[in-house]
Amino acid sequence: GETAVLACSALKQKYRDQLRVSPQVQFVYLAGSFDLIWQRMSQRTNHYMKADMLRSQFTALEPPTADEAILIPIEQDVAVIVDQVLQMAGQL
Repeated sequence: GETAVLACSALKQKYRDQLRVSPQVQFVYLAGSFDLIWQRMSQRTNHYMKADMLRSQFTALEPPTADEAILIPIEQDVAVIVDQVLQMAGQL
């Protein structure tokens, strides 16, 4: 009965299906537009994923459905996003 948090892209449905080994697995989809994510990535330094790699990620993305993941818009402040994730995790 351990709890864990895993962060990964899991861009495709088949990847999420492989990760969903238990009914207790819950996905959180941090949803944002290409432009917003591009802007934020362009401001980062010393990160392995450069902003120019973003287009291929969006091309490959198969967004999860509402019944597959908790959807959280990333236009909000990071503290609000964290609070939402923690609140929803407490409901699981």
